[in-house]
Parts: sequence; structure tokens; C-alpha cells
Amino acid sequence: MPDNLSIGDALVENLVIVSDRGSLTLTRSFVSASIYESMFTPGVVCDITVLDTQDLIGNLKLLGDETVTFSFKSPNLKAANFTFALYEVSDQQQLASQRAKTYVLRCVSEEAMYAQTNYIQKSYNDLCSNIVVDICGSYLFTKKRVEIETTRGNQNILIPHKSPYDAIKMVRSRSVAASDSRSSSYLFFESRQNETQVLKFTTIESLFSKDPVKYFKQSGAINIDALSMEQDNNILSFKIPQQFSSLDKISPGGTTRITTFNFTTWQFETQDVKTSDRDYKDGGSGTSTSTAFANRYLNARIPPQSFIPIDISQRATTYIAEATADFQSYLGQILQNSLKIRVPGDTQLTPGVTIDCTFPNRSGITTEMQEDPLMSGKFLISRIHHRIGLVQERPRYTCIIEAIKGRFEEGI
Repeated sequence: MPDNLSIGDALVENLVIVSDRGSLTLTRSFVSASIYESMFTPGVVCDITVLDTQDLIGNLKLLGDETVTFSFKSPNLKAANFTFALYEVSDQQQLASQRAKTYVLRCVSEEAMYAQTNYIQKSYNDLCSNIVVDICGSYLFTKKRVEIETTRGNQNILIPHKSPYDAIKMVRSRSVAASDSRSSSYLFFESRQNETQVLKFTTIESLFSKDPVKYFKQSGAINIDALSMEQDNNILSFKIPQQFSSLDKISPGGTTRITTFNFTTWQFETQDVKTSDRDYKDGGSGTSTSTAFANRYLNARIPPQSFIPIDISQRATTYIAEATADFQSYLGQILQNSLKIRVPGDTQLTPGVTIDCTFPNRSGITTEMQEDPLMSGKFLISRIHHRIGLVQERPRYTCIIEAIKGRFEEGI
């Protein structure tokens, strides 16, 4: 297949199973694949269907200690390169000829396999970002580059027999950003950068601060599938699971009471912290909280309270108390607007990158369509399903994207 791919095509460059007993190249046996990436889970899952006409897979004697190298290109000629652990071979079917079989190779990130058996019992006194780096190298045995957003304040953390992923989740919940990411909304996930896999420990605000990697638009054309073969930035279909949630805004928004107990002075200290959605980076530019809403629901006489013990006599300052109100408020804000779209496949689309989406405001039938002033704008890819279908499908390679935005593009 030539490199001058058409929109919606995919070129599978490499598909190899590697084990101590030998290797098997299945590039020409490739049928279809689904790759699932998410910034809310630390690993990537992949299902690959292959057609075996010579019983090559049966002769290799797969036992579960194999790795799978998978590489493909999209029309932009940028490759997506993956190395997985093979954890299951399933759905074997014998075709009518009785001489060919189809298999589904179920794969997962190698670190996910190590996380099943390597438990951590260790005490740390270090930055949370350094602790994550140590866990990735010493317990997940990762060969991938680990991209870290530095945290603030050394912390005494005792990890009591937890899996590496659970330990990172524990450390992540205590992390406070050293940068201007006020929310300290840390995530740990696998993404891709410069065509290779990378592990990221970073905040949602930091991800939102990056420029969009691609611009998409929803067309008003009737034959949307035909148009998709001409424009790779066309949105084939979209769904808005949630445009806003008042409950998510009320619970963590407005004023938060932070109560601490100082073990040095043996006194309670209380501070009411008022937050604003304009203080954080997301996909919008204006506030989504009207004055009427704020006056009605966000001016409680006794606001929600978070209690945080502080022991500065024996421990270093953690800054958790100072960051708690912003963290809670941002989580409520970021859940306000979500989007699900299906677009022609593109390997540069991966969790943690931003895209720009333009939707028409369908206010009339005969009038010229204008841009929707609320839902259009910058979105952050939170989950993505790369689907490479059968060779006769058009478009063969598509991406089903779930994205988050936060505030509206224009304020209320």
C-alpha cells in the first residue's frame, strides 16, 4: 500500500509477536484493530484481529509472555508506534475453507502486567513528582519516557502494600503543583508524543494550556460521508452527553470552608475560600455561572467544609490545605461540558492533547449557519478509540473521541 493515503485510510507498517521462542510477523495477516486510550486510566488496551492461513500462531505456542509491536500510519504520514504485552488470544474462528483461522490478540500496556504482581511497601520523604518517577522505574519497570510536571513541597508518604497504580493514585491525590496550575488536578496516564509512547504525570490545567493539534468542524452538508472523503477535519457525527450540571457546580463551587488542626499549637483554624471559574485554565473564555445562579446557590451561610490535619512539627509543609478549595472547584467546573465526536482517523490524536471544534448554530433552516457561541472552541481529549475496520470499509480508520471543555466559549 503506498504512502499517499486517502482520507480515512490506514497503513499498517508493522505487526510482530516477539517471545523467547522466536518472533512472528503478522503484518500481511492484519484484519482490523481497536485501540483504547484514556487520560483517566494509566494504560492502553488494544484488540487486533488477524487472519492465519498457515497456523503460524499455533506453531509459535503462545503462552502469555509475548510482546506485540504494532505500528501504523494515518494520511498525515505520522506513525503511531505501540509495544504491548499480549495477555489473551481469544475468539478463534475457523473459516469455511478449514485452512484459515481468525484470532483476536488482546493486548495491554506492559506496565499494566507488572502492576498485577509488584506491590509497594515503602516510606518516602520527597516531592510527589519524584515519587511517581521512582515507582515508574522501580516497580512498573517502564522503558517509556516519563514526562513530569513538578510538584511543590516534600511529603512523608508511607505506601502500605499497594499496587503501583494504586500507589500513584494515592500520591496523585496529595500532589500540589509548583507551577501556576492552581487546581493541582494531577493525572497519570499513557499518551503518545513524537510518534512514541510516553507516560505523563501532569495537571489538566497544564494540558489545556497547549495549542490545539487539529481543528474540526461540523458541516451542514447532507451527504456527510462523501464530504469526509475530501476533508479530514470534518466531524462525521457528534453527541453532547452533558452540557451543564448545576449539582456539579453547586457542590464544590462558590465558597469552601477549609478547617485545619495544627498539631503544634493544638488549635483549629478555619478559613473561608471563595473560588471563581475564571481563575483556572480550561476550554472556555468566559464564566458559565450567572449572577442569579451565584446569588441563589453559591452564597451559603455555612459553606461546605474540608477538614485537613497539619503536623508541621514533624513534617514538611505540604500545601494541601491551600490547594484544596481550588482543586474541588475545578473538578466541578471541568465536568460541565463534554463532547463525543467521530472523525476521520489521525494518529496525532491522543489523550491529553487539545482540539478546536466548530459547531453550527442551527437556529434556522433558510438562514446562513453561524458558529455556536457556547459549544464551539477548545476541547481536551480525555478518551479516544482508534478503530481500523475491514479493508473494504470507508472510511476505514476513524477516531471516536470523548472530550471535555469546562466553561462555555462565550460567557453568560
